[in-house]
Amino acid sequence: MTDKKSKVALAKSENVQENVTRVFDLLGGVTNMIEKGSTVVLKPNAGHAAPAEYAVCTNPETVRAVIREVKKAEPKSIVIAESAAIGCDTMECYEACGIKDMAEEEGIELIDIKSEKDLVNVAVRGYRSNIKSCKIPRFFLEADHIINLPILKAHASMVFSCALKNIKGVVQDAVHFQMHAQNLTMAMMDVWYAARADINIVDAMYAASGFSPHTPTPLKLDCILGSYDPVAVDRVACDLVGINTDEVDYFKVAAEVGMGNSEPDNIELVGDKLEDCYKKMWVPYLGDISERWPEYDVHCKGACSSCQAMMTLNMETLKAIGEYDKLSDFTVVIGHDNDDIPKDKDPARLLLHGNCTKKYLKDHPDALWVPGCPPGETGMYMAMSRGEVIDPTKDPDIVQDYVRPRLEKDMPAWRAYVDKKAAEFYGTDK
Repeated sequence: MTDKKSKVALAKSENVQENVTRVFDLLGGVTNMIEKGSTVVLKPNAGHAAPAEYAVCTNPETVRAVIREVKKAEPKSIVIAESAAIGCDTMECYEACGIKDMAEEEGIELIDIKSEKDLVNVAVRGYRSNIKSCKIPRFFLEADHIINLPILKAHASMVFSCALKNIKGVVQDAVHFQMHAQNLTMAMMDVWYAARADINIVDAMYAASGFSPHTPTPLKLDCILGSYDPVAVDRVACDLVGINTDEVDYFKVAAEVGMGNSEPDNIELVGDKLEDCYKKMWVPYLGDISERWPEYDVHCKGACSSCQAMMTLNMETLKAIGEYDKLSDFTVVIGHDNDDIPKDKDPARLLLHGNCTKKYLKDHPDALWVPGCPPGETGMYMAMSRGEVIDPTKDPDIVQDYVRPRLEKDMPAWRAYVDKKAAEFYGTDK
Protein backbone atom coordinates (compact mmCIF):
# COMPACT_ATOMS: atom_id res chain seq x y z
CA MET A 1 0.00 0.00 0.00
CA THR A 2 1.26 3.49 -0.84
CA ASP A 3 1.01 6.64 1.26
CA LYS A 4 -0.44 8.60 -1.66
CA LYS A 5 -4.15 8.35 -2.39
CA SER A 6 -5.16 6.64 -5.62
CA LYS A 7 -7.57 8.51 -7.86
CA VAL A 8 -10.43 6.58 -9.42
CA ALA A 9 -12.73 8.23 -11.97
CA LEU A 10 -16.36 7.14 -12.39
CA ALA A 11 -18.67 8.28 -15.18
CA LYS A 12 -22.25 7.19 -15.78
CA SER A 13 -24.39 7.82 -18.83
CA GLU A 14 -25.83 5.74 -21.65
CA ASN A 15 -23.24 7.22 -24.05
CA VAL A 16 -20.05 5.18 -23.85
CA GLN A 17 -17.91 7.76 -25.70
CA GLU A 18 -19.09 10.47 -23.34
CA ASN A 19 -18.18 8.27 -20.37
CA VAL A 20 -14.74 7.38 -21.71
CA THR A 21 -13.86 10.97 -22.56
CA ARG A 22 -15.00 12.12 -19.14
CA VAL A 23 -12.93 9.48 -17.36
CA PHE A 24 -9.80 10.50 -19.28
CA ASP A 25 -10.51 14.15 -18.49
CA LEU A 26 -10.96 13.38 -14.80
CA LEU A 27 -7.60 11.60 -14.77
CA GLY A 28 -5.81 14.58 -16.31
CA GLY A 29 -6.79 14.63 -19.97
CA VAL A 30 -5.69 12.31 -22.74
CA THR A 31 -3.03 14.68 -24.15
CA ASN A 32 -1.40 14.78 -20.73
CA MET A 33 -1.63 11.00 -20.32
CA ILE A 34 -0.50 9.92 -23.81
CA GLU A 35 2.51 11.57 -25.48
CA LYS A 36 2.34 12.62 -29.12
CA GLY A 37 4.16 10.12 -31.31
CA SER A 38 4.05 7.35 -28.70
CA THR A 39 3.17 3.68 -29.14
CA VAL A 40 0.03 2.46 -27.39
CA VAL A 41 -1.11 -1.09 -26.70
CA LEU A 42 -4.75 -1.69 -25.74
CA LYS A 43 -5.34 -4.88 -23.75
CA PRO A 44 -9.06 -5.73 -23.71
CA ASN A 45 -10.64 -8.86 -22.28
CA ALA A 46 -11.35 -11.07 -25.29
CA GLY A 47 -10.73 -14.41 -23.65
CA HIS A 48 -13.78 -16.36 -24.82
CA ALA A 49 -15.69 -16.64 -28.09
CA ALA A 50 -18.91 -14.92 -27.08
CA PRO A 51 -20.98 -12.14 -28.66
CA ALA A 52 -20.77 -8.65 -27.20
CA GLU A 53 -24.23 -8.76 -25.65
CA TYR A 54 -23.14 -11.57 -23.30
CA ALA A 55 -20.73 -9.19 -21.49
CA VAL A 56 -18.02 -11.87 -21.45
CA CYS A 57 -15.54 -9.70 -23.35
CA THR A 58 -14.83 -5.98 -23.30
CA ASN A 59 -17.49 -4.45 -25.51
CA PRO A 60 -16.14 -3.36 -28.91
CA GLU A 61 -17.87 0.00 -28.57
CA THR A 62 -15.98 0.65 -25.34
CA VAL A 63 -12.72 -0.26 -27.08
CA ARG A 64 -13.70 2.01 -29.99
CA ALA A 65 -14.38 4.89 -27.60
CA VAL A 66 -10.93 4.49 -26.04
CA ILE A 67 -9.30 4.33 -29.48
CA ARG A 68 -10.99 7.55 -30.55
CA GLU A 69 -10.02 9.26 -27.32
CA VAL A 70 -6.38 8.14 -27.59
CA LYS A 71 -6.22 9.29 -31.22
CA LYS A 72 -6.70 12.85 -29.94
CA ALA A 73 -3.19 12.62 -28.48
CA GLU A 74 -1.75 11.78 -31.93
CA PRO A 75 0.15 8.62 -31.01
CA LYS A 76 2.47 6.96 -33.51
CA SER A 77 0.53 3.73 -33.36
CA ILE A 78 -2.29 1.92 -31.54
CA VAL A 79 -2.58 -1.86 -31.47
CA ILE A 80 -4.93 -4.26 -29.69
CA ALA A 81 -3.36 -7.33 -28.08
CA GLU A 82 -4.80 -10.33 -26.26
CA SER A 83 -4.08 -13.95 -25.35
CA ALA A 84 -7.39 -15.80 -25.03
CA ALA A 85 -8.16 -18.34 -22.32
CA ILE A 86 -6.50 -21.74 -22.37
CA GLY A 87 -7.84 -23.77 -25.27
CA CYS A 88 -9.46 -20.74 -26.94
CA ASP A 89 -8.41 -19.20 -30.26
CA THR A 90 -7.68 -15.49 -29.82
CA MET A 91 -8.62 -14.46 -33.35
CA GLU A 92 -11.87 -16.40 -33.06
CA CYS A 93 -12.61 -14.55 -29.83
CA TYR A 94 -11.88 -11.18 -31.45
CA GLU A 95 -14.33 -12.03 -34.21
CA ALA A 96 -17.07 -13.43 -31.99
CA CYS A 97 -17.19 -10.42 -29.65
CA GLY A 98 -17.07 -7.84 -32.44
CA ILE A 99 -13.61 -6.41 -31.75
CA LYS A 100 -12.31 -7.66 -35.13
CA ASP A 101 -14.89 -5.73 -37.16
CA MET A 102 -14.49 -2.65 -34.98
CA ALA A 103 -10.69 -2.70 -35.34
CA GLU A 104 -10.97 -2.91 -39.12
CA GLU A 105 -13.32 0.08 -39.13
CA GLU A 106 -10.93 2.09 -36.96
CA GLY A 107 -7.78 0.99 -38.81
CA ILE A 108 -6.26 -0.75 -35.78
CA GLU A 109 -4.02 -3.83 -35.89
CA LEU A 110 -5.04 -6.90 -33.89
CA ILE A 111 -2.33 -9.04 -32.30
CA ASP A 112 -2.70 -12.58 -31.02
CA ILE A 113 -0.18 -12.85 -28.18
CA LYS A 114 -0.36 -16.65 -28.40
CA SER A 115 1.22 -16.55 -31.86
CA GLU A 116 4.04 -14.16 -30.95
CA LYS A 117 7.56 -15.57 -31.37
CA ASP A 118 9.58 -12.58 -30.18
CA LEU A 119 9.29 -13.09 -26.43
CA VAL A 120 11.41 -11.68 -23.63
CA ASN A 121 11.95 -13.74 -20.49
CA VAL A 122 11.34 -11.23 -17.71
CA ALA A 123 12.56 -12.04 -14.20
CA VAL A 124 10.02 -11.41 -11.46
CA ARG A 125 12.21 -10.21 -8.62
CA GLY A 126 10.68 -10.89 -5.23
CA TYR A 127 8.15 -13.27 -6.74
CA ARG A 128 5.53 -14.67 -4.36
CA SER A 129 4.08 -17.49 -6.49
CA ASN A 130 5.82 -20.04 -8.72
CA ILE A 131 6.30 -17.36 -11.39
CA LYS A 132 10.05 -16.72 -11.12
CA SER A 133 9.97 -15.33 -14.63
CA CYS A 134 7.55 -15.13 -17.52
CA LYS A 135 7.83 -14.65 -21.25
CA ILE A 136 6.26 -11.40 -22.40
CA PRO A 137 6.00 -10.23 -26.04
CA ARG A 138 8.71 -7.69 -26.86
CA PHE A 139 6.25 -5.25 -28.43
CA PHE A 140 4.28 -5.21 -25.18
CA LEU A 141 7.32 -4.44 -23.05
CA GLU A 142 8.57 -1.77 -25.44
CA ALA A 143 5.25 0.08 -25.78
CA ASP A 144 5.20 3.61 -24.43
CA HIS A 145 1.73 3.07 -22.99
CA ILE A 146 -0.31 0.02 -22.07
CA ILE A 147 -3.99 0.69 -21.54
CA ASN A 148 -5.71 -2.12 -19.67
CA LEU A 149 -9.36 -2.49 -20.79
CA PRO A 150 -11.10 -5.10 -18.63
CA ILE A 151 -14.79 -5.70 -18.32
CA LEU A 152 -16.25 -6.05 -14.83
CA LYS A 153 -17.61 -9.52 -14.24
CA ALA A 154 -18.21 -12.24 -11.71
CA HIS A 155 -15.66 -14.99 -12.21
CA ALA A 156 -15.49 -18.60 -11.04
CA SER A 157 -11.72 -18.60 -10.52
CA MET A 158 -11.47 -15.34 -8.58
CA VAL A 159 -15.04 -14.42 -7.47
CA PHE A 160 -14.77 -11.37 -9.72
CA SER A 161 -12.58 -10.22 -12.61
CA CYS A 162 -11.51 -6.70 -13.41
CA ALA A 163 -8.29 -4.71 -13.91
CA LEU A 164 -5.63 -6.82 -12.23
CA LYS A 165 -6.85 -10.17 -13.53
CA ASN A 166 -7.08 -8.87 -17.08
CA ILE A 167 -3.29 -8.66 -17.34
CA LYS A 168 -3.26 -12.46 -17.05
CA GLY A 169 -3.99 -12.31 -20.78
CA VAL A 170 -0.54 -11.03 -21.77
CA VAL A 171 1.07 -14.47 -21.46
CA GLN A 172 0.79 -17.63 -23.53
CA ASP A 173 -0.91 -20.88 -22.48
CA ALA A 174 2.20 -22.42 -20.89
CA VAL A 175 2.36 -19.59 -18.36
CA HIS A 176 -1.43 -19.71 -17.91
CA PHE A 177 -1.09 -23.33 -16.80
CA GLN A 178 1.80 -22.37 -14.53
CA MET A 179 -0.23 -19.60 -12.90
CA HIS A 180 -2.95 -22.07 -11.89
CA ALA A 181 -0.45 -24.65 -10.65
CA GLN A 182 0.38 -22.98 -7.35
CA ASN A 183 -1.40 -19.74 -6.43
CA LEU A 184 -3.35 -17.84 -9.07
CA THR A 185 -3.83 -14.72 -6.98
CA MET A 186 -0.14 -14.34 -6.20
CA ALA A 187 0.74 -15.28 -9.79
CA MET A 188 -1.43 -12.43 -11.07
CA MET A 189 0.50 -10.02 -8.86
CA ASP A 190 3.81 -11.41 -10.15
CA VAL A 191 2.80 -11.15 -13.81
CA TRP A 192 1.61 -7.60 -13.16
CA TYR A 193 5.10 -6.67 -11.96
CA ALA A 194 6.52 -8.07 -15.21
CA ALA A 195 3.96 -6.45 -17.53
CA ARG A 196 2.43 -3.47 -15.76
CA ALA A 197 -0.24 -1.40 -17.48
CA ASP A 198 -0.03 2.32 -16.79
CA ILE A 199 -3.72 3.16 -17.38
CA ASN A 200 -6.80 1.09 -16.49
CA ILE A 201 -10.16 1.80 -18.11
CA VAL A 202 -12.95 -0.50 -16.90
CA ASP A 203 -15.92 -1.37 -19.08
CA ALA A 204 -18.94 -1.44 -16.79
CA MET A 205 -21.54 -0.41 -19.35
CA TYR A 206 -22.82 -3.96 -19.00
CA ALA A 207 -21.24 -6.12 -16.31
CA ALA A 208 -21.35 -9.92 -16.32
CA SER A 209 -23.12 -11.22 -13.24
CA GLY A 210 -24.13 -14.70 -12.17
CA PHE A 211 -22.09 -17.74 -13.16
CA SER A 212 -19.65 -15.76 -15.27
CA PRO A 213 -17.43 -15.99 -17.26
CA HIS A 214 -18.89 -18.96 -19.15
CA THR A 215 -22.59 -18.40 -18.42
CA PRO A 216 -23.04 -14.74 -17.51
CA THR A 217 -26.16 -12.73 -16.89
CA PRO A 218 -25.52 -9.19 -18.23
CA LEU A 219 -26.31 -6.32 -15.87
CA LYS A 220 -26.82 -2.83 -17.32
CA LEU A 221 -24.75 -0.27 -15.36
CA ASP A 222 -23.87 2.37 -17.99
CA CYS A 223 -20.57 3.12 -16.23
CA ILE A 224 -16.92 3.52 -17.14
CA LEU A 225 -14.22 3.63 -14.47
CA GLY A 226 -10.56 4.59 -14.74
CA SER A 227 -7.43 4.75 -12.62
CA TYR A 228 -3.67 4.40 -12.72
CA ASP A 229 -4.05 1.97 -9.78
CA PRO A 230 -5.56 -1.43 -10.71
CA VAL A 231 -6.28 -2.38 -7.10
CA ALA A 232 -8.09 0.87 -6.36
CA VAL A 233 -10.25 0.70 -9.49
CA ASP A 234 -11.06 -2.94 -8.73
CA ARG A 235 -12.11 -1.96 -5.21
CA VAL A 236 -14.42 0.79 -6.49
CA ALA A 237 -15.81 -1.59 -9.12
CA CYS A 238 -16.71 -4.04 -6.35
CA ASP A 239 -18.36 -1.28 -4.32
CA LEU A 240 -20.30 -0.26 -7.43
CA VAL A 241 -22.05 -3.64 -7.58
CA GLY A 242 -22.13 -4.65 -3.92
CA ILE A 243 -19.34 -7.24 -3.87
CA ASN A 244 -18.13 -7.63 -0.28
CA THR A 245 -14.37 -7.25 -0.62
CA ASP A 246 -13.84 -8.85 2.80
CA GLU A 247 -14.90 -12.12 1.13
CA VAL A 248 -12.42 -11.77 -1.76
CA ASP A 249 -8.88 -12.96 -1.03
CA TYR A 250 -7.41 -10.89 -3.84
CA PHE A 251 -7.57 -7.68 -1.80
CA LYS A 252 -5.94 -9.32 1.21
CA VAL A 253 -3.09 -10.54 -0.97
CA ALA A 254 -2.70 -7.14 -2.63
CA ALA A 255 -2.32 -5.57 0.81
CA GLU A 256 0.24 -8.22 1.81
CA VAL A 257 2.45 -7.53 -1.20
CA GLY A 258 1.98 -3.75 -1.00
CA MET A 259 0.27 -3.42 -4.36
CA GLY A 260 -2.04 -0.45 -4.82
CA ASN A 261 -4.67 0.92 -2.49
CA SER A 262 -7.78 -1.01 -1.56
CA GLU A 263 -8.90 0.85 1.55
CA PRO A 264 -11.57 3.54 0.92
CA ASP A 265 -9.62 6.10 2.98
CA ASN A 266 -6.77 5.79 0.49
CA ILE A 267 -8.91 6.20 -2.62
CA GLU A 268 -10.08 9.52 -4.06
CA LEU A 269 -13.22 8.96 -6.11
CA VAL A 270 -13.90 11.66 -8.70
CA GLY A 271 -16.77 12.10 -11.12
CA ASP A 272 -20.16 10.62 -10.39
CA LYS A 273 -21.10 9.53 -6.89
CA LEU A 274 -21.02 5.83 -6.11
CA GLU A 275 -24.49 5.88 -4.56
CA ASP A 276 -25.94 7.35 -7.77
CA CYS A 277 -24.45 4.52 -9.86
CA TYR A 278 -24.88 1.55 -7.48
CA LYS A 279 -26.69 -1.56 -8.62
CA LYS A 280 -26.50 -4.87 -6.77
CA MET A 281 -24.94 -7.66 -8.81
CA TRP A 282 -25.82 -11.33 -8.49
CA VAL A 283 -22.57 -13.05 -7.50
CA PRO A 284 -23.47 -16.61 -6.42
CA TYR A 285 -19.84 -17.35 -5.53
CA LEU A 286 -20.03 -15.37 -2.28
CA GLY A 287 -21.39 -16.36 1.14
CA ASP A 288 -21.16 -19.27 3.56
CA ILE A 289 -20.98 -22.55 1.65
CA SER A 290 -20.55 -24.91 4.59
CA GLU A 291 -24.21 -25.96 4.58
CA ARG A 292 -25.26 -24.92 1.09
CA TRP A 293 -25.42 -28.52 -0.18
CA PRO A 294 -26.70 -30.53 2.82
CA GLU A 295 -27.06 -33.70 0.77
CA TYR A 296 -23.27 -33.88 0.51
CA ASP A 297 -20.54 -34.30 3.12
CA VAL A 298 -18.74 -30.98 2.61
CA HIS A 299 -15.51 -30.06 4.40
CA CYS A 300 -14.40 -26.50 3.63
CA LYS A 301 -12.37 -25.20 6.56
CA GLY A 302 -9.53 -22.95 5.50
CA ALA A 303 -10.77 -22.65 1.92
CA CYS A 304 -9.94 -19.47 0.01
CA SER A 305 -12.58 -17.48 -1.85
CA SER A 306 -11.45 -18.91 -5.20
CA CYS A 307 -12.03 -22.54 -4.21
CA GLN A 308 -15.34 -21.63 -2.57
CA ALA A 309 -16.38 -20.01 -5.85
CA MET A 310 -15.27 -23.06 -7.80
CA MET A 311 -17.23 -25.37 -5.54
CA THR A 312 -20.33 -23.25 -5.99
CA LEU A 313 -20.02 -23.40 -9.77
CA ASN A 314 -19.48 -27.16 -9.82
CA MET A 315 -22.13 -28.18 -7.31
CA GLU A 316 -24.74 -26.04 -9.01
CA THR A 317 -23.69 -27.54 -12.35
CA LEU A 318 -24.43 -31.00 -11.00
CA LYS A 319 -27.91 -29.80 -10.08
CA ALA A 320 -28.47 -28.34 -13.53
CA ILE A 321 -27.44 -31.46 -15.45
CA GLY A 322 -29.40 -33.84 -13.21
CA GLU A 323 -26.45 -35.60 -11.56
CA TYR A 324 -26.61 -33.96 -8.13
CA ASP A 325 -28.73 -36.60 -6.39
CA LYS A 326 -26.92 -39.65 -7.74
CA LEU A 327 -23.53 -38.34 -6.60
CA SER A 328 -24.62 -37.21 -3.14
CA ASP A 329 -22.65 -39.97 -1.43
CA PHE A 330 -19.50 -37.97 -2.21
CA THR A 331 -17.37 -36.32 0.45
CA VAL A 332 -15.94 -33.10 -0.99
CA VAL A 333 -12.97 -31.39 0.63
CA ILE A 334 -11.60 -27.91 -0.05
CA GLY A 335 -9.28 -25.89 2.18
CA HIS A 336 -6.23 -26.64 4.31
CA ASP A 337 -7.76 -27.00 7.79
CA ASN A 338 -9.97 -30.09 7.61
CA ASP A 339 -9.13 -32.65 10.28
CA ASP A 340 -12.49 -34.43 10.24
CA ILE A 341 -12.41 -36.30 6.93
CA PRO A 342 -13.89 -39.79 7.46
CA LYS A 343 -11.03 -42.30 7.74
CA ASP A 344 -12.97 -45.14 6.17
CA LYS A 345 -14.40 -43.18 3.23
CA ASP A 346 -14.53 -45.03 -0.09
CA PRO A 347 -11.72 -43.29 -2.03
CA ALA A 348 -13.80 -43.43 -5.22
CA ARG A 349 -16.33 -41.14 -3.50
CA LEU A 350 -13.82 -38.78 -1.86
CA LEU A 351 -12.84 -35.70 -3.83
CA LEU A 352 -9.99 -33.45 -2.71
CA HIS A 353 -10.10 -30.11 -4.54
CA GLY A 354 -7.02 -27.89 -4.86
CA ASN A 355 -3.34 -27.96 -4.00
CA CYS A 356 -3.88 -27.32 -0.31
CA THR A 357 -5.76 -30.63 -0.01
CA LYS A 358 -2.82 -32.66 -1.29
CA LYS A 359 -1.68 -33.30 2.28
CA TYR A 360 -4.80 -35.39 2.89
CA LEU A 361 -3.53 -37.94 0.34
CA LYS A 362 -1.30 -39.26 3.12
CA ASP A 363 -4.35 -40.79 4.79
CA HIS A 364 -6.42 -41.13 1.60
CA PRO A 365 -3.91 -42.05 -1.15
CA ASP A 366 -6.52 -43.30 -3.62
CA ALA A 367 -8.89 -40.33 -3.35
CA LEU A 368 -9.75 -38.21 -6.39
CA TRP A 369 -7.36 -35.26 -6.06
CA VAL A 370 -7.91 -32.30 -8.40
CA PRO A 371 -4.69 -30.23 -8.45
CA GLY A 372 -4.39 -26.51 -9.03
CA CYS A 373 -4.71 -23.23 -7.15
CA PRO A 374 -7.47 -22.99 -8.03
CA PRO A 375 -8.03 -26.02 -10.27
CA GLY A 376 -9.70 -25.74 -13.66
CA GLU A 377 -13.20 -24.35 -13.48
CA THR A 378 -14.95 -27.62 -14.36
CA GLY A 379 -12.49 -29.99 -12.69
CA MET A 380 -14.67 -30.88 -9.71
CA TYR A 381 -17.95 -31.83 -11.36
CA MET A 382 -16.31 -33.60 -14.26
CA ALA A 383 -14.10 -35.68 -11.95
CA MET A 384 -17.11 -36.67 -9.85
CA SER A 385 -19.22 -37.48 -12.90
CA ARG A 386 -16.45 -39.33 -14.72
CA GLY A 387 -14.89 -41.00 -11.67
CA GLU A 388 -11.49 -39.84 -12.86
CA VAL A 389 -9.52 -36.63 -12.40
CA ILE A 390 -8.99 -34.49 -15.49
CA ASP A 391 -5.42 -33.22 -15.43
CA PRO A 392 -4.22 -31.25 -18.51
CA THR A 393 -0.64 -31.32 -17.20
CA LYS A 394 -0.65 -35.12 -17.74
CA ASP A 395 -2.85 -35.13 -20.82
CA PRO A 396 -2.66 -31.80 -22.71
CA ASP A 397 -5.25 -32.93 -25.26
CA ILE A 398 -7.96 -33.65 -22.72
CA VAL A 399 -9.26 -30.08 -22.80
CA GLN A 400 -10.07 -30.30 -26.51
CA ASP A 401 -10.93 -34.00 -26.54
CA TYR A 402 -13.16 -34.19 -23.47
CA VAL A 403 -13.65 -30.98 -21.49
CA ARG A 404 -14.94 -28.70 -24.24
CA PRO A 405 -17.23 -31.34 -25.84
CA ARG A 406 -18.60 -32.12 -22.38
CA LEU A 407 -19.22 -28.43 -21.72
CA GLU A 408 -21.05 -28.12 -25.03
CA LYS A 409 -23.20 -31.13 -24.17
CA ASP A 410 -24.08 -29.81 -20.70
CA MET A 411 -24.60 -26.19 -21.76
CA PRO A 412 -28.34 -26.21 -22.67
CA ALA A 413 -29.37 -27.56 -19.26
CA TRP A 414 -26.88 -25.30 -17.49
CA ARG A 415 -28.02 -22.19 -19.37
CA ALA A 416 -31.66 -22.86 -18.51
CA TYR A 417 -30.72 -23.35 -14.86
CA VAL A 418 -28.74 -20.10 -14.72
CA ASP A 419 -31.53 -18.13 -16.39
CA LYS A 420 -33.99 -19.42 -13.80
CA LYS A 421 -31.71 -18.47 -10.90
CA ALA A 422 -31.05 -15.03 -12.40
CA ALA A 423 -34.78 -14.40 -12.71
CA GLU A 424 -35.21 -15.34 -9.06
CA PHE A 425 -32.52 -12.83 -8.04
CA TYR A 426 -33.34 -9.91 -10.33
CA GLY A 427 -37.00 -10.42 -11.10
CA THR A 428 -37.82 -8.74 -14.39
CA ASP A 429 -35.71 -5.59 -13.85
CA LYS A 430 -31.93 -5.81 -14.25
